Amino acid sequence: MWNIYSEAFRSGERIQGDVGYNFYEEVVDALRPSFKQGIKSILIAAPDEQDYRRFMDHIRKHQSWLLGGWRLNTVTFNRIPERATDSEEVRALVTSRDFRERLSETTGRDTGQVMDALERRLNDSEGIDTLLFTLSEVEDAIYGGGKTPEYILVTERFFSQHGRRTQRLLQVAANKNVKTSIIGAGTPAEARIAQLGGLVCMLRE
Repeated sequence: MWNIYSEAFRSGERIQGDVGYNFYEEVVDALRPSFKQGIKSILIAAPDEQDYRRFMDHIRKHQSWLLGGWRLNTVTFNRIPERATDSEEVRALVTSRDFRERLSETTGRDTGQVMDALERRLNDSEGIDTLLFTLSEVEDAIYGGGKTPEYILVTERFFSQHGRRTQRLLQVAANKNVKTSIIGAGTPAEARIAQLGGLVCMLRE
């Protein structure tokens, strides 16, 4: 397993064994900490499409909550028909155009789910009460307790403008299993979050 950060990467857990029920369950278990941190875009490197189909069949049958649960918890999977078994293969993979396109497609679908949930809250008198829009309000919720944050969305520009303060906030939030997402520039989601001030915290309903 590999954790990808733009074109940088580092190795994650190595899972060995015969492919089957137990193997797929170990893969899901290894991914759970990432899901809790808000990482929900998963690319499966599988030259053989049948390998990918068998894994997704397992997900649909035994871990369907990953695909059809509450919008802020669903995970988006996609396949790339390449190998990623060692660092050299991964290095070549993450710099390829096909990888960037598929990653953009996958993260776009995931962000779309979150933005749909946000828009519903914005258009509901009770839902809007579960949203925080200022850095001080979000810090109070994360550091002080009381209110229960569930998801923090921040634009790249807001993140860079507020530097260490925002970085510390997101790190503490992640440590408390609050999902966080830095929205890339030039996307519809970034434009919408910027309209709201560049930062939105969705409290647990």
